[in-house]
Amino acid sequence: MNIGYILKRTAKNLPDREGLVVGGRRLAFREINERVNQLANALLAQGLQKGDRVGLLFYNSLAYFESYLALYKAGLIWVRLNYRLSISELTNMMEDSQASAIIHGPEFGKVADEICSNVSAVKLRIHQGEGSGLGYEDFLSSGSKEEPSIEVNEEDLSDIWYTSGTTGEPKGIMITHRNILTCVQLLLSDVYWITEEDRLLTVGALSHAGSVRVLPFVSRGALNVLHKSFDPMEIFETVEKEKITDISTVPTMLLGLMDHPERRNYDLSSLKTITYAGAPTPVQRIKEAVNIFGPILDQSFGQAESIITITHLPKHEHIVNNDPEREKRLASVGREYPGVQLKVVNEKDEECAPGEIGEVITKSDLVMKGYWNRPQQTAEALKNGWLYTGDLGYQDEKGYLYLMDRKHGKIITGGLNVYPREVEEVLSQHKAIAEACVFGVPDPKWGEAVAAAVTLRSGTDASEQELIEFCKSKVASYKSPKKVHILDSLPKNAYGKILQRELKKRFSD
Repeated sequence: MNIGYILKRTAKNLPDREGLVVGGRRLAFREINERVNQLANALLAQGLQKGDRVGLLFYNSLAYFESYLALYKAGLIWVRLNYRLSISELTNMMEDSQASAIIHGPEFGKVADEICSNVSAVKLRIHQGEGSGLGYEDFLSSGSKEEPSIEVNEEDLSDIWYTSGTTGEPKGIMITHRNILTCVQLLLSDVYWITEEDRLLTVGALSHAGSVRVLPFVSRGALNVLHKSFDPMEIFETVEKEKITDISTVPTMLLGLMDHPERRNYDLSSLKTITYAGAPTPVQRIKEAVNIFGPILDQSFGQAESIITITHLPKHEHIVNNDPEREKRLASVGREYPGVQLKVVNEKDEECAPGEIGEVITKSDLVMKGYWNRPQQTAEALKNGWLYTGDLGYQDEKGYLYLMDRKHGKIITGGLNVYPREVEEVLSQHKAIAEACVFGVPDPKWGEAVAAAVTLRSGTDASEQELIEFCKSKVASYKSPKKVHILDSLPKNAYGKILQRELKKRFSD
């Protein structure tokens, strides 16, 4: 049993059913599976062996979809390269993983040139468009359409998934076929109630969560529609035209769809689920999203070390009905998925009482095997089978998890702890705030002072002092920002997360 079996099974049972729409092409499951097999067999014919690493560098495309599924079937390990990263970062990932090959889209010829010149382990290059190496379509066509004969099982590595680097140098997370298969089963049982008639639109990069979220739809014989990148207008048009039922987003995408002035001009009534994950979302904005799209939001919390799947807040729990307790829970990330264990522990590894802040730890078949070639960091993250996430939070009496911040993000001002998430929630209640990030800066008197950077909604206005006073009216004075920086945009990493450390550095000088 391996990830490739998901496609193999559907192609056998529903060969003529349309399974993918991308780049103007529409493909049935039989054709998708045959093309994936061809690519897998062609790679093995080049001398690549089970366990070899292969970097993929694409925008979302047919070739990208085929390539990562082909790697899974061939027993090769996918090195996930995010196109938004710098050449230096991508080269370091290829060098660190000692990848034997790279497959890339037509937009990344120069980047691949640089990688191939600097990573001696790369012996095979397959490209779309112009460039050195082997042309993608001709290479694929050289392979057999039969299922690869190589044996790949659940415990084999499937991916090296590099961390976003928000807390330092990216680390290669070792993911197994079992990890991803478990994630697919949980999504099928607890998030997506999928029939063959359902249609998922993927707008996030396949190098991140998108590659996993498409698999439940493949398993059910439902349709996957891929977009090259995030474009609100294109999304609205596609939802209306293709009668999309499901979209997977990160919070910045969700806010972009909510705030887009053209949204009201499209029929989005086919949507039945919008998942959002990747970063905390302010309660005020969640309530707005429910008012706009209806009770179809589903929130997930996780990290790549646990295949983006630890807890979730399902759709029915986004319905508040003027109940203060239910509204409060919108600030949570829900409760653990079935089969996932979750605890919050203090610095002595003792389980915290309800309401007590500590580190979130988890145990399940989703948890990574470890960090690639980093035994010390693996030992720090994995203890007695538990993954120490580095996230601080607390659980309430009913088990709902509330995240406060990363361990390194806590602000200590005058000896008192301030958790940025709490202050960000307050700022987001102001009618003019679109996004907010709170961080600590050096202060000669208090050690650290609370600071914030915000962006404003279109057509609104607010002064720094107005925002400071607004916070003081809702939280203790020591938690209120001493300085608020009003910016045109907030810096984000390749996965759409706001870079707190970059703002901290910028405004600490």
